[in-house]
Amino acid sequence: MMVDMVSPGRRKELEGDVLADPVAAGDRDHDIREIYAATYPLLVRTLWFVVHDHELAQEIAQDAFIELHRQWRKVRSYDRPDLWVRRVALRKAQRESARTARRRRVERSLRSVDAAPAVELPDPELRAALLTLPPMQRAVVALFYLEDRPMEEVADLLGCRPATGFVHLHRARHRLAELLSETVPEEVDGDVS
Repeated sequence: MMVDMVSPGRRKELEGDVLADPVAAGDRDHDIREIYAATYPLLVRTLWFVVHDHELAQEIAQDAFIELHRQWRKVRSYDRPDLWVRRVALRKAQRESARTARRRRVERSLRSVDAAPAVELPDPELRAALLTLPPMQRAVVALFYLEDRPMEEVADLLGCRPATGFVHLHRARHRLAELLSETVPEEVDGDVS
């Protein structure tokens, strides 16, 4: 004796489901192909006018057809499923267009903010040597020397203790001295080593 593992409510849902019937699934695919063939080229052109990007318009149209495939049980009963696809695609395009406009506004506002002038290091060798340091050492050197911050503040900004900040500074200075063939004074103002 075989036990039926499908609940009565789920059985009713499956019986009405196009996917439960292979013949109906074939009809679904055929219907969607017809809608695609009749609608896709014009839909992409229309979407281009909204998003001003051909590849994006194609992607949005394809997403709308994927949504049609997912929602076919509901949409197949509509008089004009092609209009449903167009509506879905246009809404997606409008959201994308609004998102792009917001991003451009933010980018414009960030460009218009007066940025601090770039720090010009007079010696290209010093710049090249700084770039060889590990990120933590570069940060300590920049905050301590270029921004003239006390080590307590540098350490707080970097999430370490002042003694650790001085260790990074000490190592950075010695590495820079090696690279630049210079000697390093042993004491740094405020050094507690």
